[in-house]
Amino acid sequence: MQALTSKAVRRVYMKFGVLTADFRISRRNFVAVTLLSSGTLAWFFVVFAYFEDIFTLSVKVDMFWINIGKAVFVTSAVLSVIIGSMIAEKTNVRKLLWSWIALGLLATASLAVFQGIYFSLLDSVLLGVSFGLGFPCCLGFLSHYAVAEERGRVAGAIFFEAFAFVVLAFLVAEQSLISSGIAGVIIIMLCVGLRSISILALVLIPFQREQGKERSWGSIFGNRNLVLYLIPWIMFNIASGLVSFVQNWIYQQPNSADYDWAFTIGNAIHFLMPVIFALISGVVADRFGRKQPIVFGMIMLGISFALLGSFTSPLSLFLYLTISGAAWGFLIVVYATVPSDLAYGGSQEKFYALCTILPLIVNLSITGIANFSGASMAVTLSSILSIIIFVSIIPVLRATETLPESTIREKEAREHVKKVEKLVEESRKKA
Repeated sequence: MQALTSKAVRRVYMKFGVLTADFRISRRNFVAVTLLSSGTLAWFFVVFAYFEDIFTLSVKVDMFWINIGKAVFVTSAVLSVIIGSMIAEKTNVRKLLWSWIALGLLATASLAVFQGIYFSLLDSVLLGVSFGLGFPCCLGFLSHYAVAEERGRVAGAIFFEAFAFVVLAFLVAEQSLISSGIAGVIIIMLCVGLRSISILALVLIPFQREQGKERSWGSIFGNRNLVLYLIPWIMFNIASGLVSFVQNWIYQQPNSADYDWAFTIGNAIHFLMPVIFALISGVVADRFGRKQPIVFGMIMLGISFALLGSFTSPLSLFLYLTISGAAWGFLIVVYATVPSDLAYGGSQEKFYALCTILPLIVNLSITGIANFSGASMAVTLSSILSIIIFVSIIPVLRATETLPESTIREKEAREHVKKVEKLVEESRKKA
């Protein structure tokens, strides 16, 4: 069994050969670290995307309670991220991860069995905890198992896997909604399968956390570099949340049916783009530093919002969804890497908690406002926000690069030596 597992790990590792050329992280650790986080993220994205379908088709509650449940789900996730980041410093992390994954499987599978308003609210809480409680630990292992010059590519592999799982799950889920009378159960089973992926990671290696000095939240908020890096991340999530206003405005238009193809194809590409650009972002972040992917991502998002605000049409909506998907790929990788670079010893989980709860809070707040207010200013806000997004790049340019300059220079030197060796070898062959 051990030999088969090792062989499988080698196969997976070889598929990432371009990314792992000069890795110090072992093959087994690489596969385990990426699967632990990617399975969790894929499960969360699919549950969030199909929340209404699951609770309408299986739990059978009306839209009012579904909206309440979704708010409870996200609020529970935010609170449990904070709690998880604190208890990780004081408990056996491996036991925490096993319990957390088991809770996620139980909470997800129970959706196919139980029904009613009270259950929907209780399970919304449990689903939120099933994401947030162990997630800071998952990303925190980037610090423990990967050195600075490879963290970007490991993070890129995490999101490559996560969004690839999401795209495959979407294909199955959409087909089941079209042709199956048990679509709700099929989506729930998909989510159970995605949540089970993280179990493989725990089987591969005995995840252990290095203990360090506990840090207060005040010391983390006082980290100047972290604050400068967070400003574009906050603006990015505000911009992403603002799309709810634009969508509501489109649905109110007489020609809203004209946008159907843009939503359908655009959303599919929106989730496909991070599969590609997450890998590119990881390579760029490890080769040239963390700032460049952030700048690329923010420029892309600014352009996409400028298009959406200048001429709102099915084409501009499609372009927005496509370009913003690429921006997600660039940015999400960096914001899974920078906390590990900046974190004090033993405080990685709190840094990741801060970078995780901000998008959840921002998206929840803006989406809620969009659902209960008018959308007449959506297009104007899109144009204004595109300018703010470009301006928000400035704080990152003022921040200190978290990838050491010596590491960048060392890589340049190694690449130069390889080129020289290649030229010498070609000269010998010609001679």
